[in-house]
Amino acid sequence: MIKLFRNIRQKLLAEGKTSRYLKYAIGEIILVVIGILIALSINTWNEERKEKAIVENVLKNIRVDLQADTTKFARDLKRIPPMLVDSKALLNSTFPDTLSANALYELLPYSAFNYQVKDQSYEKVISAGITDFFEYNTLFEKIDNYYTIDSNAYNVITKWDSDDNIDDGKLWLTMDFEIDIYKGDFYKENDIQFVQNEVNRKAVFLEKLREPTTRNAIKMNTYRKMRMIKTLTEMKQNATQIILEINQQLEE
Repeated sequence: MIKLFRNIRQKLLAEGKTSRYLKYAIGEIILVVIGILIALSINTWNEERKEKAIVENVLKNIRVDLQADTTKFARDLKRIPPMLVDSKALLNSTFPDTLSANALYELLPYSAFNYQVKDQSYEKVISAGITDFFEYNTLFEKIDNYYTIDSNAYNVITKWDSDDNIDDGKLWLTMDFEIDIYKGDFYKENDIQFVQNEVNRKAVFLEKLREPTTRNAIKMNTYRKMRMIKTLTEMKQNATQIILEINQQLEE
């Protein structure tokens, strides 16, 4: 092609057709420029297509993390109501008289929720410095809010509950009630003998249950668990909504 253009130029010059030569040369330059612009456009299109594929893969990974979050939030939401029922039974003394000292102690709502939101895929996006998410920019704003504003609020309340649960546990250790080790794979109930007999242990527990310090600790624990329900519900709803939007936009 280049040889053909050269031959045409030489022929025009040989024939003395300078004006036609100039017009032809200008036309040839324009064709070259157009060719370069087309090549650049194709290259840009290919790069954008590759970058968009990366963004879509990131969305799929974030969706997996969000699905794990919603599963855990759902499980925790099922755990809390029975704790509230047990707390109310202790505070209102509506538990059966036949419960043992160990059974009464196990009604205390001292369970923490230490689940950390799965943000590995989101953190990779931040570390990679990706700033253009193409038509997914609005979706990524919601994702960013979930992993910053929503998650921070979640972390604050879970830490509050966890820290105060530890303090509540220490409170019982300083009382005259002899606790049993929690049952597990390496320990069976009453494996270790008590200095206090069952009657005394139960009497001490019931006595402590009537003290304001103990009752206030249980009430505050109950309040934290109710706040946890609100926070977990909001986190689950937000994560579920983002999953739906990811599904919709990836299918379009």
